[in-house]
Amino acid sequence: MASKEMKAIAQKMKGIDLCMLTTVTSYGHLGGRPMSNNGEVEYDGTSYFFTWADSRMAHDIEQNKHVQLGFRNDKEFLFIAVQGEARILTDKRVMKDHWREELKQWFKDGLDTEGLVMIVVDARRINWWGEDEGEIDL
Repeated sequence: MASKEMKAIAQKMKGIDLCMLTTVTSYGHLGGRPMSNNGEVEYDGTSYFFTWADSRMAHDIEQNKHVQLGFRNDKEFLFIAVQGEARILTDKRVMKDHWREELKQWFKDGLDTEGLVMIVVDARRINWWGEDEGEIDL
């Protein structure tokens, strides 16, 4: 994924922390919620988010792995849509690499918080609109 386009979009995404993560619900509707990249803004096509195992979002992903991430850069006119496939991880060794202490405001016992899971989203297509526009199929 080290294409010239991917490097360019990763540079544009630097500093964008928040996004809207949209899942497909069990009723076939779309469910969106704001999520944080946990400060991981060196984008390489994979995004990581922490949530609760019993959350609606986790249940949606278990039923349908297709998701979309919507990013907006407040510093310039830029919108990014990442269509991808999500999976739920419970492996604390993997989760540790993406954990930030700031997350304790939601998950009080850190990585030992009961019911903590990590969502991993692997991009399959990225579209962007701003000074220029484009699309990358991964």
